[in-house]
Amino acid sequence: MFPCLLFAKQNDDSSWVSYGVADLSLLTQKIKKHECSQSHLNSILEFNLLEKVDIRQQLDIAFRSNVKRHNEKVTKNRYVLTKIIDCILFCGAFELALRGHDEREDSLNTGVFRGLINFSAELDSSLKDHLTSATVFKGTSKEIQNDLLDCMLTVCQNHIKNEISKASFVSVIADETTDVSSISQLVIVFRYVLINGQPFERFWGFTNPPGHDAKSIAECIQASLETVVAKPEKLISQSYDGTNVMSGQHAGVQTFI
Repeated sequence: MFPCLLFAKQNDDSSWVSYGVADLSLLTQKIKKHECSQSHLNSILEFNLLEKVDIRQQLDIAFRSNVKRHNEKVTKNRYVLTKIIDCILFCGAFELALRGHDEREDSLNTGVFRGLINFSAELDSSLKDHLTSATVFKGTSKEIQNDLLDCMLTVCQNHIKNEISKASFVSVIADETTDVSSISQLVIVFRYVLINGQPFERFWGFTNPPGHDAKSIAECIQASLETVVAKPEKLISQSYDGTNVMSGQHAGVQTFI
């Protein structure tokens, strides 16, 4: 009677499915009668067919199908992300601002980056389809831009650290500048020579020192040096601008470094 519990239909005899047999005096006759019933034979047939189905194979096919769809989606997202990164690199190479004054969809001038994305979409059907159909991730928001810029900076800095680790000597160049919003920033550049004798001068990044005095600026430079230069003896020179705070012999940054 076990197959009937698994495969019984709603209109089948409930005494063998739901509430059981109360009168046991005629149990043998009831069992024989049920064994010959159409509902019992159908349940036995479905139970025997169940044994023939390899559920592992079905699960394996479904799993492979899900993995295939996931990989296709990942490949498409990576392709779109590559195009967005290319647009950011283009703006950076030509020193163009990423953001416009009015980035609304109905704006006539959304900025260089948005305009470049839209132009690329006209030439690339996959990118255009993504921009028109994506509801969660489009890749054009300022948050995504900042995240991508941080990732690109991390990749570049890791490459610089790898090169400096192979160099015998390194020099640090620093200068304090003020951007268009009148915020003071410290620019740090490393210069080194690889084993093959080829010199490199790499921009490391901008930092914001807590103060404008020599000690505060020196601490920022030392923090960057500790990240990049594993051996202090590899630092053989330092170069700053002509102000006393930066290059003073007695109380300048070079004294603290």
